Amino acid sequence: MIGQTKLSTIREELREAFAAEGVNPLIELDLKIRSLKKSKSTSIKELETLETFRAALAQIVEEPATPSRSKRARTTKKAV
Repeated sequence: MIGQTKLSTIREELREAFAAEGVNPLIELDLKIRSLKKSKSTSIKELETLETFRAALAQIVEEPATPSRSKRARTTKKAV
């Protein structure tokens, strides 16, 4: 949890926002990373940060939302 919001809720909100926007953020990020790799003045830390951020976004964008686990009714064992 982050504060009072569960991580699964944050992921779902991000998926909805990306779907509403209609643009895949990974494509834009890939273009930015490629341009920074070509630039000679780019720091290694900056590239590492963007690549890590891209990997985190890829998890959210590319993975389907997992359905919530169903709660099974607790049953007691009968005495034999």
